[in-house]
Amino acid sequence: MRPDVRLAILDDGQFVQTPGGDIYPLAATFHRFAEAVVRAGPFGGRARYLVPVRQMTSDEPPPWLPAVDQRVLEIVPTAPFRGIADYVVRWPIQLVRNWPPISSTIRDSDLAWLRLPASNALPALAAGALHGVPHFTWQAGSVGAVVAGQPRPLPLRVLARAVGLGYDTVSALSRRNGPFIELDAEHFASVVTLADVEASPAGPVRREGPWTVAWAGRMAAEKGLPELLDAARLLAESGWPVSLLLIGDGPLRASLEQRARTLPPGAVSFTGFLGEREQYMAALRAADLFVHPSHAEGIPKVLLDAMAAGVPVVASPVGRIPELLGGGLRGRLVPAADAPAIAAVVSELLADAGARQALRARGLEWAAAHTLDAQAERLVGWLRLRFPSLLPG
Repeated sequence: MRPDVRLAILDDGQFVQTPGGDIYPLAATFHRFAEAVVRAGPFGGRARYLVPVRQMTSDEPPPWLPAVDQRVLEIVPTAPFRGIADYVVRWPIQLVRNWPPISSTIRDSDLAWLRLPASNALPALAAGALHGVPHFTWQAGSVGAVVAGQPRPLPLRVLARAVGLGYDTVSALSRRNGPFIELDAEHFASVVTLADVEASPAGPVRREGPWTVAWAGRMAAEKGLPELLDAARLLAESGWPVSLLLIGDGPLRASLEQRARTLPPGAVSFTGFLGEREQYMAALRAADLFVHPSHAEGIPKVLLDAMAAGVPVVASPVGRIPELLGGGLRGRLVPAADAPAIAAVVSELLADAGARQALRARGLEWAAAHTLDAQAERLVGWLRLRFPSLLPG
């Protein structure tokens, strides 16, 4: 019998360790998808997971997201850092600290999975070449594209774009030297379950207001939130009884709250970060529309979450969103940075219950076919085709 494939996974997600030894992500949920892939493939139910980990401080609030299942993902800690800028400034120190665990982990593996862009991608590629370990690239997006969507003063913009070019160059190097997945409408990380879909309404949509329009994610400059608030203002001025529900947190929140105070009372509400999956999905299900007017994206998982919640989706045609939404079949596309266009599409859909009903049905069907387990099986099938000697069919 062929031995299990020893898999190493490199990820840039930020993690914290509690005094009791549990390890939690600070924001992302990619570890849940990684766990599902490990369970679905010939990896002996276990892989080594190279991620930045820091110790929690005594004054930090308890983590909200699910802990890593360390029976499935053996954590190999790399040096923590706070964002790309922090890593770049301390790159030589980071390299010295991270090379030993990265090199030894990849040396003792049969296959490396690099989730890019990642700050530790270059040493991981070097370790794979040194030890003769093949890798595949999971390309989640372009740093350059995200940087281009963020407003900055000219000197900082030039510097940020140079850093983005560096990250994207390393990603391109990884792609040239091994199989890669550039995330599309079939291959992406999902955390949706069949239970999520089955708990969502499939019946008639509401035909009368007041209406709730939701958004969820990290409140950052590239997400198009100022335009969304401007669209909420236009809707209010046109007499639409619409309230905007913003789910999440991030560096832009304070300025958004200040901007929201200029709108009519009740026009905008902020929930903060909802780490409990049930609470988050319940907030989505209470909405009549989900609007995501981002300037730069890869495959935003929040769109699949909204579809799984039975909420019709409106999103900008950036990254792979048009593919995810079937060119408009599963969600309406609206230009980024165009508040009047956003307001027009929202009012059009709120006035057309039949269109919202059709989007709900198609979204639920799509979400049911792209659950966490289904996406894990798709990736394992892809790996069997690219590495037939390691993962025979």
